Amino acid sequence: MAISTTVGPIDVNSIVSQLMTVENQPMTRLKQQESQISARISAFGTLNSSLSSFQTAMNGLGDLSKFQVYTSSSSDTTVLTATAASTATAGTHSIQVVRAAEQHKLSSTNSFTSTATLAAGLTTTITVGSTAFTVNIGGMTLNQTASAINSASNNAGVTATVANVNGGYKLLLTANNTGSTNALSVTYNSTDPFALTTINQIRDGSPTWTSASLDAVMILDGSSSLTATRSSNTVTDLLGGVTLNLVKPGTVTVSTAIDNATVTKSVQAFVDAYNALRTTLNTQSTGVLQSDSSLLSIQSNILSVINTPPTGLTGGYSYLSQIGVSIQKDGSMALNSTALNTALSSNFSGVANLFANNNQGYAYRLGNVAYQMLASNGLITSRTAGLNTSLTSVRSNEIQLQGRLDMIQKNYTFQFTALNSMLGSLQTTSTYLTQQLANLPGFR
Repeated sequence: MAISTTVGPIDVNSIVSQLMTVENQPMTRLKQQESQISARISAFGTLNSSLSSFQTAMNGLGDLSKFQVYTSSSSDTTVLTATAASTATAGTHSIQVVRAAEQHKLSSTNSFTSTATLAAGLTTTITVGSTAFTVNIGGMTLNQTASAINSASNNAGVTATVANVNGGYKLLLTANNTGSTNALSVTYNSTDPFALTTINQIRDGSPTWTSASLDAVMILDGSSSLTATRSSNTVTDLLGGVTLNLVKPGTVTVSTAIDNATVTKSVQAFVDAYNALRTTLNTQSTGVLQSDSSLLSIQSNILSVINTPPTGLTGGYSYLSQIGVSIQKDGSMALNSTALNTALSSNFSGVANLFANNNQGYAYRLGNVAYQMLASNGLITSRTAGLNTSLTSVRSNEIQLQGRLDMIQKNYTFQFTALNSMLGSLQTTSTYLTQQLANLPGFR
């Protein structure tokens, strides 16, 4: 039978509880240790996330195309549209689209019924530009012929269709791409059943049609000596860094200029990323990482880049303050957009290189600092790994200590329950003896 811990002259549960409060002090210290380590791991997680965001921002901005941004516009987008790349040059030009490039189109002169079939054994060889492919069309209807051409595994870039027009069915061939480099020609291994003829209109007053009529023709700045011919309506090499998409004949003005708004947005993104990281560092420096040297190391490396001008640049700018980016008294970074616009107008390339020059630009170098901190053997990873090892050790010690505490509590409970039982028995005996003595004659 189990011994009661509540019957007797002493409160066993209360005594054991008080004793265990003392015995549990090492466990309390371990729990505090665990809480502190966990808080530090969480803080490094926050720092890791902030550094990762900073690295992403710097990597994006460490690209000259983010800063060498131009905008190009056309005075009439129904004639052509224009877009500029980072390799463009500011300027204005007149462009006359004499003609836009066309796809070569052929139509059969001969008409057919819907069920008429071609001669047995007939093959056709279709040449697109300089590439030819052969299709067996013998015994086929017109629709079957078109399907065979379109599905040919070596089709060089032509689409066949069948038109139902007055007088019957006709075969149409259309080059998939524009220009004389994709002009079509067709031959057969026997009698020609179609008598295909070009249906592109003769342009420019030419007496006869030639494949050159498929090409786009442009005149730059009104000078016939600056005539350009292209097979495609997407022209990427007339004006350096500007892509023209020709639509129809006409004359337009194409203007290319520095896109100050987009560049300013990129510089502001640089400032915002710096300030976001700084806020995280400041917050952690007053929290659980207050005495951690890692914060000082990160801050030192970041400020070292900010305070060290790039070397070897020929752009004319060496410090961020020269283009309107400065560190304030409270340590935050700020952008003076007026100063930036002045710098962009004065030396656009210099601003771009100050941020994004490979190896030397501020964004490039700051991104590299973040990369080194976040690397598998970097500061953040190493510190987090060390803390996780410590946390594992503390939790292992807690498990071992808890086992000992359970045993101590069990022993205390057993000992004081036995003592309580013994004292209860003694108390019962004492009461009995007192009663017996009181009943003896003359015992008073």
